[in-house]
Amino acid sequence: MGSSVEPWFVLRTRCHHENAVQNELERKQIVSFLPMRTIVRRRSERRSLLRVPLFPGYVFVQPRADEFHEIRCIRGSCGFVLAGARPAPMSEQELEAVRIIVGSGAALVVNPQLIPGQRVAVVAGPFMGVQGVLTRVKCQQRLVINAHLLNTSVSVEVDVDKIIVL
Repeated sequence: MGSSVEPWFVLRTRCHHENAVQNELERKQIVSFLPMRTIVRRRSERRSLLRVPLFPGYVFVQPRADEFHEIRCIRGSCGFVLAGARPAPMSEQELEAVRIIVGSGAALVVNPQLIPGQRVAVVAGPFMGVQGVLTRVKCQQRLVINAHLLNTSVSVEVDVDKIIVL
């Protein structure tokens, strides 16, 4: 990773092209970072460990001004995440947090559809019909939802497969 003062950006990639884009960025000597996590894949009786991108469809890049054109020409890249019409810079603190998390060796679970603060509805089980705000993802399969009832807040744990995002 570079120690340059250039800002970091988020580059979108085609589905399952993150490694190819990362390899091409490295070949072109463009500073980049592809955070990975390990997952267990089960097929019949066999288990295998796979390294997959932590954020599917994205690679972090820190290009110099003269490297932006080269990035557009990389097969599998789909352009930058934008803020208006310009690439949106990412804060160094956010990137450092990702590095620390990835480097920790902890089991990482990503669910891009479930973000604390989203309004959700329970669609099955004993809490069916309850709507609330997702307060946190407690573990891989459980959520904590705040449902405002009678001007008080009641928290319930719900399985992830029993809710939808509103």
